[in-house]
Amino acid sequence: MSVEDYPAARIYKYSFDVPIKCPIGKLWSLMTDEINSWWMNDFRVLGKSSTVSLEAKTGGLLVEQNEDGETLEWYRVQMCQPEKALYLNGYMAPDWGGPTISMLKLALEAQQDTSILTVSDALMGNVTEKSGASLESGWQTLFRDGLGRFAES
Repeated sequence: MSVEDYPAARIYKYSFDVPIKCPIGKLWSLMTDEINSWWMNDFRVLGKSSTVSLEAKTGGLLVEQNEDGETLEWYRVQMCQPEKALYLNGYMAPDWGGPTISMLKLALEAQQDTSILTVSDALMGNVTEKSGASLESGWQTLFRDGLGRFAES
């Protein structure tokens, strides 16, 4: 693909809420310490038997690794506010529709017996309405059907 084949860089933003019947402290622990337990197989780039881990501290990584030693850095933690928010920065290579930078925020708020996970993302680079909507839909599936169901089971 030549430079002329890329459209002008643009910004695409979205946000959605995922209500989860789970106390914030437990949900935070599930999001960070037990991420491999709820990260769905369809989202494992390096194979269904890969392992996903998250080090919830500034500079920590959201990483996937398989038995062959292949690794993928999904995101790097920019800011961590335990039981409140994670700010993550990630990069998508041209193989996955990039070059694109993702600035993903995962925020938690308590509302009675439910925790509200607000997922917001700002994408910058080679992003279209279609690719941005696809990413949003994917995160909705992962956080609702993966994390949400796991936390409520």
